Amino acid sequence: MRLIRVSLIASLFALLLLSACAGLPVRGSVGMQAIETRVDSEAARYYLEHYLPGNRIDTELDERIDRVYQNANGGLPDRGELKRLSDEFSVDFAALYLADQITHTPVNRRFRIAFDHAYDYTRIALPQGRVKLPAAAIDYEVLVVPIYLYKRLIGSGADLAAPRAALEKVGLACHFVETQDDGAVEANADLVADAIRARMQSGRRLIVISASKSSPEVALALTRLETAETRHVAAWINVAGVLQGSPLADEHLFQELEFLVGEVDVAGEESLTTQRGRRRFDSFHIPKHVLVVNYLGIPVTGTISFWGRRGFNSLRKHGPNDGVSLLSDMIIPGGVTLADLENDHFMRGKPLDITTVALAISAIRWLEHPGRELVQGPGS
Repeated sequence: MRLIRVSLIASLFALLLLSACAGLPVRGSVGMQAIETRVDSEAARYYLEHYLPGNRIDTELDERIDRVYQNANGGLPDRGELKRLSDEFSVDFAALYLADQITHTPVNRRFRIAFDHAYDYTRIALPQGRVKLPAAAIDYEVLVVPIYLYKRLIGSGADLAAPRAALEKVGLACHFVETQDDGAVEANADLVADAIRARMQSGRRLIVISASKSSPEVALALTRLETAETRHVAAWINVAGVLQGSPLADEHLFQELEFLVGEVDVAGEESLTTQRGRRRFDSFHIPKHVLVVNYLGIPVTGTISFWGRRGFNSLRKHGPNDGVSLLSDMIIPGGVTLADLENDHFMRGKPLDITTVALAISAIRWLEHPGRELVQGPGS
C-alpha cells in the first residue's frame, strides 16, 4: 500500500512538472508589466507579442480581438464574459485580457504606478531596515485577518506572520484577529466585526488586511457593522479574496486537506461553495468611505506555481483562475484593483513582506492624496 501511494505521488509530481513545460513561449508586456512565459494558445501568444504592442500582422485575428474591445461595456469583464473569451480564444487569452483591462481603468493605472514606486523603494529599503513611512502613517494602524486553516498549515504562511512582522518592523502598529481556522465565513465574520469594533477608541485610522477565505469574512463584517462602528476604518486590502466562493469547494476538493491537517469542520468548506459565496456577495455593502484595494494574481500556463497548478487545471473549464478562485470573483466593485502577473492564489511569486509593506504605503499615500474621491468607482 505504501509503495502504491509513493508511486501515485511520484506520478502526480511528474505530471505537474510536464504541465509546467506545456504551452507556447512568449514575451511581452501587459498591464504595465513585462512577462516572459508560456501560454496555452496561438491566440494568447499573438495577443501578447503582436496585438498589444500594436504590431498587427494577422488581419483576421486582429478583427476578432478588435470586436472584443469594441463590445466592452466600460467596466471589467465578469465571469460570464471571461468564460466566453476562454471558449472563443483560450483561458490564457482571457486572463491576459483581464490584466490589460484592469490597467486601462484610469484609477487602477494610477494606483499601479503608485504601488510600483512603493514596491521598488521597499525592495531596497526593507532588508536594510531603513523604510521611511509617509508622515501620516503615525495616524494609522493595521488589523490582519488570517487564512483558512492557519493554525494547522504550519509554515504555509496562512497565519500571515511574515507580513505582520514586516509591518511592525517599519513601525506600523499591527493587530491580529484570532478566527476559527476551519470555521464558516459567517461565524468568523462576527469575530472580525468584534475586532474592528474594538479599535474604535484607538484614535487611529484602521487598515484591514485579509487574504483568501478571510476576505469574505471581512466584507461580511463591514456589511453587518453599523455606520458609527466603521468610521475609523480607512482601507481594506483584499488579497486574492475568495469573495464568491470556489468551484473547488463545490467539488469537495478542499476535503483532501484532511490528509495533511486532520478532520476539519465541514461548515467551513460549505461556506466556500459558489452558491453560498455568490448569494453572500450580493449582500455585501462596504461603507463608501472605505478605500478597497483588490490585489490578485493573474497566472497563465507558464506562471502558475506548483502549489496552484492542480486547482488551476481543475478550474480551467470555468475560465481564468488563480488556482483556487475565478479571477473576476475576487474583485470588490468600486475599489482600486491591482493585478500581479507573477503571482497566483498562493502569492509565492514575490516576497510577501515587501509586497505587504508596499501595499500599506500605497494605501496611506492614496488616502492622504487630495484626489482620493477617484477611488469611488472603477470608471473614475
